[in-house]
Amino acid sequence: MVISHHITFLVNSVCHTWGQKPWKTKDLSKNNWLIGLLAFGEGWHNNHHAFEFSARHGLEWWQIDQTWYVVKLLEYVGLATDVKVPTLIQKQRMSST
Repeated sequence: MVISHHITFLVNSVCHTWGQKPWKTKDLSKNNWLIGLLAFGEGWHNNHHAFEFSARHGLEWWQIDQTWYVVKLLEYVGLATDVKVPTLIQKQRMSST
């Protein structure tokens, strides 16, 4: 339980300090791959801040997001509906490149 709590707390402290910022947001959120792995996808924090409505935080194929895999399974068996992810147009609008 101690490890779980520390990883949860790391999301906000680490992911607002170190990492990459691929999306134009008005905050200091960053994607951090290590926290992404340890916190089941929550480390893709800039993705989360850019698209807070999205059920998927790991938006790239290489961004491992274990929580998203669970959501997809729940959707497949009919227990999750109206699952939202950002569209290509929304991504283009928020892109920092």
